[in-house]
Amino acid sequence: MISVPIRFIFLIILVVHYTGLNSKENGKGIGWYLGGEPFPLPPDGTDIPKFMSFEGANDRLFQDAYAQVFYSVGVCVGAMFAYGSYNKTKKPVIVDSMLICLIDLCFAVIAGFAVWGAIGYLQAKGDVAYYQKNSVGLMFVAMPVAATVSGSTGMFGLFCFTLWLAGIDTSVGYCESLVCNICDQTYMARWKAAVLVCMSGMLLSMLFTSNWGWVLFDMVDHYISNYVIIIIGMCQCISVGWLFERETTAARSEHHRKSLRSLALFYWFPVVVINFYATFGFPELKQWGILIIVLTTLMALVISKWQSNMAFISWYHEIAMCGTDKIAMSLTILSNPDGRRTFWMLPFEAYFGLLIKFVNPCCLMFLFCESLAADLAEPYGMTQGALPVFASIYVFAALLIIVIPMFMCDYPELFDHNVEKEFNADDIFEVKARLKKKLQGAFAQKLTKKKGLKPAGAPGQSGIERELAMMR
Repeated sequence: MISVPIRFIFLIILVVHYTGLNSKENGKGIGWYLGGEPFPLPPDGTDIPKFMSFEGANDRLFQDAYAQVFYSVGVCVGAMFAYGSYNKTKKPVIVDSMLICLIDLCFAVIAGFAVWGAIGYLQAKGDVAYYQKNSVGLMFVAMPVAATVSGSTGMFGLFCFTLWLAGIDTSVGYCESLVCNICDQTYMARWKAAVLVCMSGMLLSMLFTSNWGWVLFDMVDHYISNYVIIIIGMCQCISVGWLFERETTAARSEHHRKSLRSLALFYWFPVVVINFYATFGFPELKQWGILIIVLTTLMALVISKWQSNMAFISWYHEIAMCGTDKIAMSLTILSNPDGRRTFWMLPFEAYFGLLIKFVNPCCLMFLFCESLAADLAEPYGMTQGALPVFASIYVFAALLIIVIPMFMCDYPELFDHNVEKEFNADDIFEVKARLKKKLQGAFAQKLTKKKGLKPAGAPGQSGIERELAMMR
C-alpha cells in the first residue's frame, strides 16, 4: 500500500526533471503530447523536414488505449475478482472501483509529461533516439540516451526504480488472482500456492532475459493483449449481459422468451457482420459502420419491446437489462445500509448495463477484427525462426490458465452466507413496483366509487382484478 504514494512522489520528481530539460532546450515534447504540434520524422539527409502521418492513427490509438486500460487496471485477468473476494459481503464497491480507475488515469496522464519531456529534449538535441517513443524502445533506448546526453543518470535510476515498484505491484496483483483460486479450489496452504505460481512465472519469464528476449517479450505482449485479453473481456460481457438470468427470465412467459431472442439476434448479427466487413472489406467506411450499429441496436430494442407486450418499465428491467440489472441493483443498494433507493442509482444502473451489454462487446469485437486484419496484412514482429514458436507457447499457456479452471469446478461453490439473498435487490424492487401499482389501482377504484362512477373495464371485473391480470 505504501508503494502507491511513493510512486506518485517519484513520478512528480521525474516530471519536473524531464519537462525542465524539455523547456531548457525549447523542446516541443509537451506540444506533441497535447496534440498541438506535428511530430517530426528523423532526418533522412534531404534537409526537407518530414512529419509523421496520422492517417488511421485514431484506430491504433483506440486499440492501444483499450489494451493499456485492461493491463493497468487489471481487468480480465482475475486480479480484481481476487481482491474483491476479501471484502466484506456488504462492502460498497462502486466508489472504490471509480477511485481505482481515476488514480490509474491520473498516474498515466502525469507520466506522459515525463516521457514526452524526455522525447522533446532528445529531439531538440538532434538525437534520433527521440523517435523511440513507445514500448521497449522508449524504456531501453530513448530514456537511457536522454540520461546520458543530459548527464542525469541518477534520474534514470529513479525512473527505473519507479518502474520496478510498479512492476512488483502488478506482479503481486496478477499472481494473487491465481493464488486465490488455487487456495479456494484445492485448500492448498497459501505459501505453497504462492511459491508454485511465482516459480512457474519465473521459469516462463527466463527466456525474456536472453539476448533476443525483448523481441520475444514484445511479441508475447502483442498477442496476449490484442487477442487473449479481448476474448476474455468478450466472454465476461456475454456471460453477464446475455447469459446470466436468461433461462429464468425466458421461462416467465412466451413473450419474455421471444423478446429476449429478438434482442440477441438483432443486436449480435449486425455487430459481428458490420465489424467484420468494416475492417476487412470497407475500412474507409468505418464511421458509417458505427452509425449503422447504433441504428440496428435501437431497432433491436424496439423490436424486443414490441414483442414483449409489456409496459416499458417492466420491459426495460426484465428484458433490455436482463442480467446486468440484477448485478447493478445489488451493487447500488449496498451504498445505502437502510435499503433506500436514491436518485443516482437508476442512471448508474443504466450506465452499467449499457456498457456491459451493448457498448463493450461491440468495441471488443472491433478491436479483435482490427488486430486480426493488421496481423494478416503484415505479421507482427519476426515471422521466421524459432521466435514465433516460443511466443505461441506463452499464448497457449495463458489460454490454459483460463480454460483449465473452467473444468475444475465440478460442484457448486459453498458459501457461508445466502448468495441468492445478496442478489435479490431487483426482485425486491419488482415486488415494490407491483405493490405500488396495485395500491394505485385500488385507490383509483375507491375514488370512482365515491364519485358514483362505474370503473371502465370488462363487465364484472374489479379494478384490483384488472391490475392483477395485467401483472400476470
